[in-house]
Amino acid sequence: MYQNDHFSQQDVCLICLNTISRYPTFHFLASHHKICPQCAEKFKKLDIKGTFHHYPIRILYAYNAFFRSLLFRYKGQYDIALKDAFLDKFQRELARCYKDYLIVVVPSASSANKRRGFAPNQAIASTIHSHVFNGLYKKTDYKQSEKSYTQRAGVHQIIGLRGGSFLKNKKVLLMDDVMTSGETILTCLELIEKEKPLKIEILLLSMKEKNIDNLGINKQNDS
Repeated sequence: MYQNDHFSQQDVCLICLNTISRYPTFHFLASHHKICPQCAEKFKKLDIKGTFHHYPIRILYAYNAFFRSLLFRYKGQYDIALKDAFLDKFQRELARCYKDYLIVVVPSASSANKRRGFAPNQAIASTIHSHVFNGLYKKTDYKQSEKSYTQRAGVHQIIGLRGGSFLKNKKVLLMDDVMTSGETILTCLELIEKEKPLKIEILLLSMKEKNIDNLGINKQNDS
């Protein structure tokens, strides 16, 4: 796909492969988007801000069929160029809001990363800025999507943290692509909190809308 020809196709939508310049609005062209307006509309934007276990959380998109298929292309078919598609709508704002934060990414299995040639969350986080910490790791090849809801509660035994002292007195943004049961995020939060960071916030790319209330996320009142 784009792995070997990224720079020569900067005017091509990363998702549908159509030429972006066929949508000649000044705003769209001047913003240097990596995906076309039609593909951008397929993302169901939520941009919910609230709290999860007293930590500030922001959820960008609904986890729908389109988002699931895009994640499969990215993670399952190793299309690394798609890392620039997920935050296309938000990149400039996120870079500004979190410029003083260290982005800590929720890990994926090391064996899967070796097959892909990249770590998915780390690659997406790097599109915000370069201050990305990958000290969280999976001790075994644990894939949450293949576990039952009850089995996911055992994830606290699977995730570890290396070089955690680097997080002390830092403002930390914990980032993940999808939250299902919340157990992985809670485990990562527990490990990070032990290192006494200055602040912790959570950024989720996507989540099923029905889980927002089920997992006790308190939505911020915009009024």
